[in-house]
Amino acid sequence: MLYCVEFSGESYSAVQSELRSLKDSYPGIRILWINARGAVIEGSLPVLKEMAFARRISEVIVSGESIEDFEHIVLPAGKFYLRRVRLVEPRKDYSESELADKIGSKGRVSFSNPDFVALAIFADRWYISIVKHTRENKAMELRRAPMRPFFSPISLHPKYARFMVNLSRTHAGDTILDPFCGTGGILIEAGLSGRRVIGNDASLVMVKGARLNLKYYSIDCRIYNSDTRNLKINEHVDAIVSDLPYGRNSPLLGDIKSLYESAFKKFSDILDRGRYCIVIVGNEGLLSFANDFSTVDIIRMKVHNSLTRSFVVLRKN
Repeated sequence: MLYCVEFSGESYSAVQSELRSLKDSYPGIRILWINARGAVIEGSLPVLKEMAFARRISEVIVSGESIEDFEHIVLPAGKFYLRRVRLVEPRKDYSESELADKIGSKGRVSFSNPDFVALAIFADRWYISIVKHTRENKAMELRRAPMRPFFSPISLHPKYARFMVNLSRTHAGDTILDPFCGTGGILIEAGLSGRRVIGNDASLVMVKGARLNLKYYSIDCRIYNSDTRNLKINEHVDAIVSDLPYGRNSPLLGDIKSLYESAFKKFSDILDRGRYCIVIVGNEGLLSFANDFSTVDIIRMKVHNSLTRSFVVLRKN
């Protein structure tokens, strides 16, 4: 099926990276047109709905170079209303009323109780589409750190955690490990998207808090309390996804350089060749310790208000 995907505007480079990952994971996805505001994509709705930065997704009914191409369009039965969306400025524009009239809205318009919402989207051409998915911002906001049973102020927003999970080239049923899981934010998004999850943290307080949070969302998990250097994982791990510590040192973890060196060695021991490790770092120079990995992508974004950090996609050599 063909879909128009409108982006939420946080980062175009993040959207491009997320789509590259989806194309690697699901070969049926084809991007026919894209800019910073949206894309026209051939693919699967359940897959596209998982995108962290997809604001709205609509299924294309028909496309054309001008309004005249919609003369004989057949829309679903029921009441509807139409909205015009311009991803780029069209060569010839039309008002919403002109577009609605052309697709047969007479006697079928309802703003208060529509059976569906139609969009007239201009990208490389005009697309008439039916809205199939709108991102549930409220649900995602309710999963932010302050809303969980156990709270720590240093925690990723769920949309960034979901973004990282999507970069991991995993599918529902695969196993994701977060070796520095903190309160479990990444594990929550991974679990809610159907992945099996394993966590670890050097702090027993964080481990207990993460277990409480995962239980709150009815996500089965195993969370270890170990220094990463001594971490022993018996289960097969398909990807590692983690927000790495970024201070100079830590009372629990020690010198940050030694920590990164030992952590990347442990990640290499855990992952099979070709598998992915998705991490956030504050200092890209510390990636020099990832000797057994190739850097696939680096996306720099602001998290925690004004703090800019690097989201890094690594592949095991």
